[in-house]
Amino acid sequence: MLELTREDVAGLLGKVDLVDVVREVFLAHASDRTVLPEESCLRWTNDQGESCRSLNMPGLVEIDGRRTAGTKIINASLGNPDRGLPRAGGIVLLFDITTARLVCSMDAAHISAGRTAAVSVLAAELLWARPARSIGLVGAGALAEAHLDLALRRWQSVREVRLHDQVLERAVRLTERLGDTFRTVAFHVASTAEQAVREADLVIPVTTTTTGYIPADWIAPGTVTVNVSLDDLLPDAFTVADQVIVDDWSLVAADTTRLLGRMHRSGDVLPPPRHRTAGAAGHRAPAVEVAAELCDLISGAATGRRSAEDRIVVNPFGMSLHDVAVAGKLYHEHHEHLTITSTTST
Repeated sequence: MLELTREDVAGLLGKVDLVDVVREVFLAHASDRTVLPEESCLRWTNDQGESCRSLNMPGLVEIDGRRTAGTKIINASLGNPDRGLPRAGGIVLLFDITTARLVCSMDAAHISAGRTAAVSVLAAELLWARPARSIGLVGAGALAEAHLDLALRRWQSVREVRLHDQVLERAVRLTERLGDTFRTVAFHVASTAEQAVREADLVIPVTTTTTGYIPADWIAPGTVTVNVSLDDLLPDAFTVADQVIVDDWSLVAADTTRLLGRMHRSGDVLPPPRHRTAGAAGHRAPAVEVAAELCDLISGAATGRRSAEDRIVVNPFGMSLHDVAVAGKLYHEHHEHLTITSTTST
């Protein structure tokens, strides 16, 4: 079994257009060329009283006639940042499509951060009223850096980034690193989350909180909010949104912990149109109607923004299909590199 290290993965990712890969995955998902089982989650409290969990997220996707199967195992402890460790880490395993045997193991950190950022960037491009000029982020960890690095390399329109973190030094360090690379962008460390969010064209919370704090009135008309984290948005941010978009409805429906999943279980969220059945709303009108899945927007089966003033919330739960597809792409890039190197040496 081939093993690719964190450094191997980081080098290979530079050769891949992540936004294009996640777009192709969504198109495959829209045309039933994927298998997306429910994820399995093991949760426990460690000896320090901190919440820990292990996720196993399998998937199979067919792109350009090639099927890739595998799983991501990602473990996290909420106390890790205080230990100087990443909150989460894990591996992606790839399977031989014929024998089902393991063929490759690779570090998941860069893949997970990269595909998460790519989904957010793609969603923003599909739903913004105009190319973003200002971005507000809450959280200054690896996900924030992955989002900003990808977005600022793609979007020449951005002029301002406002970044808040509970540990302000983290936000300062991140803005300093990015400021050295993106010199046309003004980076500001916001002293509060509200200062980061208000008046931003694009809002991206990337924290580990399980307590909501972003109300609807912080979000300006026309804003796209990509709710990457677990529970940063308060319920009214969903209920007043002109559109709520998800990556995959089945993940929302199966979830018991995150806000949108809990709201669905209490009868406050109506599925996107193609997942609705007669009487789905029950005895009362739900507070939130999910407008579409991202694959519907990409395939053209659903319409996105209707007005420049629409407040749009995108709530991606995270699809293992993207991790598996990106890992498959890196695996083949690695083999192509070896083939070229071998041929050149010969």
